[in-house]
Amino acid sequence: LFRSVEFPNRVLDTVLLSAMLWGQSAPHALDALAERLGVTIPPERRHTAMGDTEATAEIFLRLIPALAAKGLGDLDRVRDEARRHRRLIANADMPQPPR
Repeated sequence: LFRSVEFPNRVLDTVLLSAMLWGQSAPHALDALAERLGVTIPPERRHTAMGDTEATAEIFLRLIPALAAKGLGDLDRVRDEARRHRRLIANADMPQPPR
């Protein structure tokens, strides 16, 4: 019934980018990133395809200067660094134990 579909587009994951910038101790869920970066998601748009997509796009745009400040100013460098940090998102959205 379902066929395998391949998307040849290059992909960046905002959760992974966040983990690269702020480490595993920070939350990386959409709401946490929106709050950290000053992106407002109207409640009636949250958990809708368009609302979450627009929020993710705005978050990505606000991540670009932070990535550039770490010397990751172009897509190839960001992707190379992301490949090295994939382990960071294994448990990125798992609740952290109390300290």
